[in-house]
Amino acid sequence: MAIATAAMDSVVIDAPPETPPLTSWSELVLIGLSHKEAGVSMRERLALPPAELTQAAIGLREAGRVPGLIALPTCNRLELYASTIRCEATEDILRGFFAQRCPGSEALVFARRGRGAVQHLFRLASGLESVVVGEHQILSQVKSAYQAAAKARLTDKLLNKLFQAALAAGKDIRSKTGICQGLTSCGGAAVAMAEKILAGKGRQRILLVGAGKMAETAAQHLVSHKTAELFIANRDMERARALAAQHGAQALSLEQGMAAIREMDVVIASTACPHYLVTKERLAGLAADRKNRPLVVIDLGMPRNVDPAAASIAGVHLHSVDDLEAVVQESLAKRRGEIEAAEKIAAALTDEFCALLAGEPAPI
Repeated sequence: MAIATAAMDSVVIDAPPETPPLTSWSELVLIGLSHKEAGVSMRERLALPPAELTQAAIGLREAGRVPGLIALPTCNRLELYASTIRCEATEDILRGFFAQRCPGSEALVFARRGRGAVQHLFRLASGLESVVVGEHQILSQVKSAYQAAAKARLTDKLLNKLFQAALAAGKDIRSKTGICQGLTSCGGAAVAMAEKILAGKGRQRILLVGAGKMAETAAQHLVSHKTAELFIANRDMERARALAAQHGAQALSLEQGMAAIREMDVVIASTACPHYLVTKERLAGLAADRKNRPLVVIDLGMPRNVDPAAASIAGVHLHSVDDLEAVVQESLAKRRGEIEAAEKIAAALTDEFCALLAGEPAPI
């Protein structure tokens, strides 16, 4: 995979204020793109399969000649953390990767160095940077990114200490605040959105496509809804059966699930499929049998599971993860005090980590 290494003069550098380097022997650089800077149509171009992302990270580390590099992907972001003594050159190389994978992102990516990068990761691990603030899944995603980098021998002393501290900070902040209370998952937010759209419509037939973490949280929220009949479709039938058994749902194969859409009121898709599972043509054919009965489709996949062109089909209400904002804002208002407390702890833990790191000797 070719890695862009040329500096991009047209890019406005999101440079932090001048601060002392984290250590006398290395600095930390972060370049990323998230839901705060770009919509789903741009972010999905950065959604690489794990093996491909690891190979890209190896190529970037070699191109930048940096001691360590960790790629942190989630459904709402891709962030690259590098330890380096050549900050500007390293930033240019990491920005080049975003530009190559996602043309047009050059002016949107954000950059952090040193303390700013540390605090961002601590906030991220605690759920403060998530679409649904306080969500649990982000901590496991940070851990998975760190483990994948360590397995590929991409980490060094600085990144090891940073990610271990971030995981501890995420747990600490959750234990000391109520940031995880209330609506704290994309799956739960999707259910809340569907309820708003179909309020007063009586018993609903709901299909979850996929049986991962987001489908699991959606199922958990639906258990208490006695007016909902739940179906779970997945490529791995054993996983579908296991999740269905936990929540009193009916398990379907992926093919059965696709055919069953014509009978559903709500479809929530959250698979890791690299292409559209549901095309506009397929959904139009299924919708034709519904006699104008509304169908709510909420696509939480990254890349997207449903062709966005399907939004033009009469009776189909198609939403992406970016459309959860209104539902999320209601939950945020109820937890404002807990969020402020979490932000203060994240800042204090950042100061503590940076102070300890400043006294660290250079690795031998």
